[in-house]
Amino acid sequence: MRHIHSSRIVWSLLTIGFCCVSAVAEPPTSSDNDWPMYNRDVIGTRYNSAESTLTAENVDQLVEHWRYPPEGSDETIGVIHATPVVVDGEVYFGTTTDPAFYKLSRDGELIWKYRNPVIDDLHDAPRGGDVPLTGKLRRTSQLGGVLASALVTGDLVCFADTAGCVVGLDRETGAERWYLNTRSEDFPDAHPLNMLMASPILADGKVIAAGGALEQLIAGFDFYRGSSGRGFVLAIDPATGELLWKFNLGEKPQPLDPPIKLTDLQGTYTFYYGPGTSSIWSTPSFDAESGSLFFGTDVNTSPRRPTEDDPRYATDESCAIFAIDVQDGSTKWSTQINPHDVWTNFMAVYDPKTKLYKDQSIGDTPKLYTIDIDGQPTKVVGAGCKNGGYYVLNAATGEITAQTPIYTGPPDSPLTPSPDPRTIALPSAIGGIQTGCATDGQHVFTNGIDLIGGSSRKLKSGGPPVAGRVVCISADTREELWRHERPKIETIGGPAPLAVYHDVGDPIASGLALAGGVVYCTTTASGKLLALNAETGELLKEIDLGPVWSGPSVSRGRVYVGTGNTLFSESPHESFFPKKNTGELHVFGLPLDGN
Repeated sequence: MRHIHSSRIVWSLLTIGFCCVSAVAEPPTSSDNDWPMYNRDVIGTRYNSAESTLTAENVDQLVEHWRYPPEGSDETIGVIHATPVVVDGEVYFGTTTDPAFYKLSRDGELIWKYRNPVIDDLHDAPRGGDVPLTGKLRRTSQLGGVLASALVTGDLVCFADTAGCVVGLDRETGAERWYLNTRSEDFPDAHPLNMLMASPILADGKVIAAGGALEQLIAGFDFYRGSSGRGFVLAIDPATGELLWKFNLGEKPQPLDPPIKLTDLQGTYTFYYGPGTSSIWSTPSFDAESGSLFFGTDVNTSPRRPTEDDPRYATDESCAIFAIDVQDGSTKWSTQINPHDVWTNFMAVYDPKTKLYKDQSIGDTPKLYTIDIDGQPTKVVGAGCKNGGYYVLNAATGEITAQTPIYTGPPDSPLTPSPDPRTIALPSAIGGIQTGCATDGQHVFTNGIDLIGGSSRKLKSGGPPVAGRVVCISADTREELWRHERPKIETIGGPAPLAVYHDVGDPIASGLALAGGVVYCTTTASGKLLALNAETGELLKEIDLGPVWSGPSVSRGRVYVGTGNTLFSESPHESFFPKKNTGELHVFGLPLDGN
């Protein structure tokens, strides 16, 4: 690995005068004060450099301005799992349960509401016998919920859902302009379980969306002969909804005759098609200068057939970071982060034979910025992974130039060997770095979940999270500036039949928001909105929200966050992630600020 010279940390640049001097220039939005997409910009920063009202000096005064539905109202809406989008003070979001898409005024009044008509024709996912399908995304898939943030560009609002649709709406009226259904017979390689969890972006005048088939819930069971889906990226004409090109992740799955059987600690699984390349749930980023789109990939949900020359079951495309051409979707490079990862939801997530953790996908957006490598300013992309590591890759070649330490020992208690003290998070299927890291071009702010206890046992018997944190590192990963470690929760869960746990960790699972020298985030177990000093990690403010799994956005002196939670399992065992099947949109600001 080539030596990377760490850049000098200049925290005063986090003020309004700093506009990401080391981040790569982005296309302009309607206003620099807006938050018009999941990551706020196409380079994936989750950083609003224009925010000047809320600062580290006054954020402790944060109060609720309004919520939707209003407090005391008889109206209910579904869970809000995605970061709210805010443009000109108006708010756009979708719901996961009771699926719909909403536009609210700057004072919280409903302007319009849209419901995808395709949802009415959805059917239950295939299953057989008493196969114990959990509620993890299954109900969302069958209902067509919205797990991703919207894109607002010009007079168009675009969102994607778990019914497999990308929808374009008139921003003013909410009228449907177009929709593209990836489950429809006329869609190339349509699949009945296609869904979209990545948020759309606008790149080179095209709407870019990503998804794949939700086969990890059923692949490997004898009743299901599928495993025929694969991940994809779509380029769509924003004016018409026409599909301009489609990138397919990996080779097209073919019948496996004879079928392949894989065995682990939890059973034997039979695959009749392969290799399945699962989905792309990493929201892409875009470099306008090179015309490159960047994204991470999920696991193989079914194996390839091994050969004498290549005995692997996994393909090169799984658990990787890709760069593709925005013009036609052709691959520029791909770098696999975690090889040998064939996994479905009922397989063990640690293999004691290979000593590898499974389901180690990349859901975090590769963030585009510039660092110094061997004395040369070099454009890179950086992304977190479910193995708990943060990786920096050369944006032109895909070469890994730096990474943070990862834990590779078994999921024992206590952990042996002890993790490196700079480990950001521990690996597991619901742990590590999920998605939503932020950067100002000089520093990277990561979230993290330590939930390693269930890694060698069945999910229903796995333990609760043991820790959660936000960590600030230099953009080249060489320095750790601070970490905010969440305090343990003395008791969580109950009443019966919900399990009760003691001394539980408090994960930071959703996207971070960076603005005005403050890092905003939500806590998954304790259900709080936090405001941290971006320079020191000091806790400046915390507000109780109740059950939440949604990252905040910041615009014009307001903090926006959705609530409710359906992730991950319906089992009473999973009371350490409190559930609520309805949600609210909360908006916070300074008291009596007159805006």
